Amino acid sequence: MVFVTGGTGFLGLHLLKELVDSGRHIRALKRRQAPVFLEKQVAEKIEWVEGDVLDIPSLENGVRGCSELYHCAAKVSFQSKDRKTIREVNVEGTANVVNVALHYNIRKLVHVSSVAAIATATNNLPVNESIIGEYPSSSYGISKYLAEQEVWRGAAEGLNAVIINPAIIIGGGNWHEGTPQFFLNVWRGMPFYTSGGSGFVAVLDVVKLMVYLMESDIKNERFIISAENWTYKDFLYLIAELLKKKPPYIHLVPWLSEFIWRFEPIRATLFPDSPVISKETARLSHQRQFFDSSKIKNVSGFSFTPIKLSIEGTCSQFMEDLTNGKIK
Repeated sequence: MVFVTGGTGFLGLHLLKELVDSGRHIRALKRRQAPVFLEKQVAEKIEWVEGDVLDIPSLENGVRGCSELYHCAAKVSFQSKDRKTIREVNVEGTANVVNVALHYNIRKLVHVSSVAAIATATNNLPVNESIIGEYPSSSYGISKYLAEQEVWRGAAEGLNAVIINPAIIIGGGNWHEGTPQFFLNVWRGMPFYTSGGSGFVAVLDVVKLMVYLMESDIKNERFIISAENWTYKDFLYLIAELLKKKPPYIHLVPWLSEFIWRFEPIRATLFPDSPVISKETARLSHQRQFFDSSKIKNVSGFSFTPIKLSIEGTCSQFMEDLTNGKIK
């Protein structure tokens, strides 16, 4: 029996489908009234447990009788108003998951962290698992770093655990949240691009490596999961080309980003339903932080899907959902 937290999130949904297709008996944590973006025949094969990672009884109901635990639940936000919630869900929630896993003798925990939790490399070198540098540069990154410390604490207490640090994950899902929203924003018209860049990886590659690490004898290790390093400009331009939309045409230089986030509280008051930019997103968008996945490649022999193919596949899914009226 497998237990998955964050089962209704972007990565969690793709993981659940992979596990269902492999014939596993699955139990997944689901917040009350959270939508499930899975085909009905897939969702019906999953035993859903209502609750969240801050509700210990619901975690116990989910873990009891299971031998494997995938911890995907997290709060992703770069808004100052969400800092308290980010810390509660990502740090305290992970501590709860680790404690319950220890109590019920889970065979292995695969914890989904983020490259945001890893310090920036110096001298423009690609980031790998051994980098020791500055503290993570965002509240979200700090929360994921502290969540990792809870996992390592569990490992010190006898829990077999593996941490993965995915880069920006590409794939379809709820087009109004997370990385799928890039595609919706370009479709609607995104005029700005920045000089930053990051690592990118296909969502199915992340899922396959999670399952591989769970089924392997590997324990108490961390792995960066990133296929290729791209600039944000090249990433957005390719999406625009494939969706037959005008590509971003205004280079948002750092000083202009600084002006925009300072104006944001006034704009948000006047137009609360429009996109929001924060101090953290404004500054992160100009960083070029690239990543090195040599460790997971050497351990698994895995070949990543080229990012161009990942973007093409996601654009095709976006257009199909748009044609079928699934995108509002």
